[in-house]
Amino acid sequence: MSTSLTPQAPIRASLTIDATVDAIADATEWLGTLAEAEDWPMALKFGLELSVEEALANVVSYAFEGVDAAPMIRLDLLELDGDRIGVRIVDNGIPFDPTNVAEPEVPESVEDAKIGGHGVQLMRHFLESLAYQRLGNENHLILVTKPKTT
Repeated sequence: MSTSLTPQAPIRASLTIDATVDAIADATEWLGTLAEAEDWPMALKFGLELSVEEALANVVSYAFEGVDAAPMIRLDLLELDGDRIGVRIVDNGIPFDPTNVAEPEVPESVEDAKIGGHGVQLMRHFLESLAYQRLGNENHLILVTKPKTT
């Protein structure tokens, strides 16, 4: 699951958040406000919010271990052709490409199921594409929804 989007896609709106778990709620509130203003379908809003939450949880939890620079996380709502919505998440943490994460193994029983490790799989389910680039000292993760009509 990838896309040929470039980091130069026009930006419609941006939000910078702290690298804290509490700031993830600020990001989903921001997306919710945009969704309401633009009348996004409920399923699209839900899938994008969940995907952004999962991506940000990974960034906040792991990206800044051992990094000397002040943590930075920015979300950009991207201008896309067609009936899709794109969100770019930019951070200055350690390099991590979630598009290379293998799908977790399906357990034989509920008792054998592991907690965690399913965030990228959830994103793949709700998104049309998920793309990653490392540009300089920044991770750029681009999430693109399925068309608004589906």
